[in-house]
Amino acid sequence: MIQYRYIHKNPNTAEEKTKVSYGITSLTPEEASAQHLLELRRGHWAIENKSHWMRDTQLGEDASPVRCGAIPQVMAALRNIALAVFRFAGVTQIADTMKYYASKPKLAVNLIN
Repeated sequence: MIQYRYIHKNPNTAEEKTKVSYGITSLTPEEASAQHLLELRRGHWAIENKSHWMRDTQLGEDASPVRCGAIPQVMAALRNIALAVFRFAGVTQIADTMKYYASKPKLAVNLIN
């Protein structure tokens, strides 16, 4: 069992709270150094912030009314493709770029040429 402790500071009130979370790993004790486990945890959150957060906040995935059949998976794949195209094109301001191309869809095709 793994225990993570960290201090969370509320940016609005400056109140600090100690947060504790637990995890389980299949790594051996030799593989599971504190440093390695921390790197794995941070890597997970990097994926969460880079992909899932973007799909939800910028592409409205959680607000989608589509809930049945294979359509949710297809839409998730399309959202992932859109983000991948932007990143491959070197876009760093994805929200601004999406707004720009939403009003000029013919120009968006140039991103995949």
